Amino acid sequence: MSSANRDNAANRNDAANRDNAANRENAAGDHPLRILLVRPESTGGIGVHVDSLTRALREAGHDVRTLIATGTGAIPAIRHAARQSRADVVHAHGLRVGAAACLATRKRTVVTLHNAPTGRAGEVLLRLIAQRADAVLAASHELLESATGHGARNAQFAPVVAPPLPAPTRPAAEVRAELKSALGLAPDDQQGIALAVGRLAPQKDYDTLLKALILVQERHGAVPPVAIAGEGPQRTALQAVIDAHALPVALLGHRTDVADLLRAIDTFVMCSTWEARPLALQEALRAGVPRVIATDVGGVAEVTAGRLPLIPAGDPEALARALLAAPAAPTAGWDALWPGPEDELAAVLAAYSAGCSPGPPNRS
Repeated sequence: MSSANRDNAANRNDAANRDNAANRENAAGDHPLRILLVRPESTGGIGVHVDSLTRALREAGHDVRTLIATGTGAIPAIRHAARQSRADVVHAHGLRVGAAACLATRKRTVVTLHNAPTGRAGEVLLRLIAQRADAVLAASHELLESATGHGARNAQFAPVVAPPLPAPTRPAAEVRAELKSALGLAPDDQQGIALAVGRLAPQKDYDTLLKALILVQERHGAVPPVAIAGEGPQRTALQAVIDAHALPVALLGHRTDVADLLRAIDTFVMCSTWEARPLALQEALRAGVPRVIATDVGGVAEVTAGRLPLIPAGDPEALARALLAAPAAPTAGWDALWPGPEDELAAVLAAYSAGCSPGPPNRS
């Protein structure tokens, strides 16, 4: 081939690439899409994220339907909703719902991974998603590597951004007084109050938190009071340990006023065994809680950007030391370090619009 022909071919390829890129952008930007967002039943981070994403997509002009899919009925429910809504894209969140969506429909399927797989069943679900989803979005770079390692050919990092903290609904002094009452403290007690937020489930590892408090009790007598906002299957077991050791720990149950709680406390504790981009941690940092304790797992180091010392997961000694340490001045300006809502929306729309590019989908 002559150099002139090569130049012409290159120019044609460049033009085609530009046209394809423009078509992909138009598909998600200029022309409204019919989107079905599917999530598990969740009052935690996934639910908050999907609600926020729903609002952003609708504000961008897209037709968004939502579905909570659980259990054995997830596949037929997704199939019916996708047909009824005439969805252009089915966007599922989480391993189980993501796998169900991949099996339920041949519409363009996008899956956002929020948590790492656990056990053989989780690995099977991730492999299915990696092989059959048209696009995989990962809430942390660790999840991105996992998806790619399981065979995903179209996977990318997509930040999960905590919505802005809502305005206070009650004065901080009133909320603090309520917490003191729940913890059995006197109204004039000047002890610092710690708060943990999340489901009472193994991933959040409140067992290690209680072990750390028992160590402090055995060595120092006085124990930092801790409130835990969340509900879950471990409530009975955790309460039994709290009662057996007379720990100043209050299980608050599910709360809708986490922002108010964060403004009234002295220490935020996240002792999870794994997290991607935890919304509660983002909220605590944004709220300026004086002391934040977090485990070095998943995408936590990405969120804290080297500005916060992290502790090993499952280590009660390290957690006990952190609870007793003097608080440092809270760091400000976290939002400037994090991807913003516009980055979150752009990553999602890019995954949707790739369906207009030439070539077969990722699933058979």
